[in-house]
Amino acid sequence: MTMNRLFYRIVRLLNVLTLLLCGLALVDFLLHPLAGDFNFNSILFRAILILVITPLTLGIGFVIIRRVPGNVVGPLLILWSGTIAYNSLRVGIGPVLFALFNFYDILFGWLALFLMLLHFPDGAIYPPGLTPWIYRYLGIILLMTCLICLSTATFLVPGGMVNPFYLPALEKLAEWILRGGVVFFSPMLVMALVSPALRYRKGSQLERQQIKWLALFGGFSVIYVLIYLIAYPLLTGGEVMNPGYNFSAMMFYLTTFLFPPLAIGVAVLRYRLWDIDVIIRKTLVYGALTLTLAVVYLGSVLLLQALMLAVTGQGRSPIATVISTLAIAALFTPLRRRIQNDIDRRFYRQKYDARRIAEEFASVPATRWSWMC
Repeated sequence: MTMNRLFYRIVRLLNVLTLLLCGLALVDFLLHPLAGDFNFNSILFRAILILVITPLTLGIGFVIIRRVPGNVVGPLLILWSGTIAYNSLRVGIGPVLFALFNFYDILFGWLALFLMLLHFPDGAIYPPGLTPWIYRYLGIILLMTCLICLSTATFLVPGGMVNPFYLPALEKLAEWILRGGVVFFSPMLVMALVSPALRYRKGSQLERQQIKWLALFGGFSVIYVLIYLIAYPLLTGGEVMNPGYNFSAMMFYLTTFLFPPLAIGVAVLRYRLWDIDVIIRKTLVYGALTLTLAVVYLGSVLLLQALMLAVTGQGRSPIATVISTLAIAALFTPLRRRIQNDIDRRFYRQKYDARRIAEEFASVPATRWSWMC
């Protein structure tokens, strides 16, 4: 078995853990829909993460797995969705469950993001000669990261929450372990930036166009960091790299979480890296369905809570959550059919228009429209 196949199977096994954690985060949200997340204490931010961005990322990942078997980009995208679900947690979920999500985020979530850059778009590391060394190097990074997690007594956010898996024996080595983790992880970050550049120089025209989309979204992220996380605090006297728990900080997190699925999705839709018909329909249908059900669910919970407060004097009642859950369960199938019919009708109309435009381009000399590619 090649190193690529072994790595692919390991990531697929980790996807099972990802689905369990995402499901747990979703259940916790349905049981406590009016609780805020641990970062911003925002109901809306938490709802967008767990009801919109997490399903979107999972959906694109599963479509890639189905359409391109053996390409590790899809499973890595699913691993990244676990980090999104982690940031939707509420403080009251408890230290044990919070620690499990936190360890997953540090061990697999962010590492999966950088590994996607190394494997995009064909699922293989570039340059190929570094493949066995990088996979062995991952083992060292995971070991150092585990030691960092076990040597942390309390979590930075939310402040004061105790790590239930903390090992006091590692307390004296905690600072050295953290420094070692930074030293070992830094080359991975450099490789994630250098590999797409090397692939762009040596790749085909198709791969170059796909990598441009990654560079475009990456450029937006860099600009956002420079403006909101560095320039903004310096000009206002705030702490550097922390603009505060405000709208700009939440938008930065949302932009970061949307970066992988949007960058890969746009590359697929624009340059047909994979079969795009299913991606378009499924993403639009379930994205619109999830957003609609989220609005209905939150609206019904707020309305029923207000009614309960007026009638019984108790604002928080499990009855409101149960009724709202039953309502969206009843609406799921008919609403999905309605949205799917509307999108299919528009999709096939646009597909016909796109075919007609492509035929017109084919009849024009290449020198007149090659600048558009």
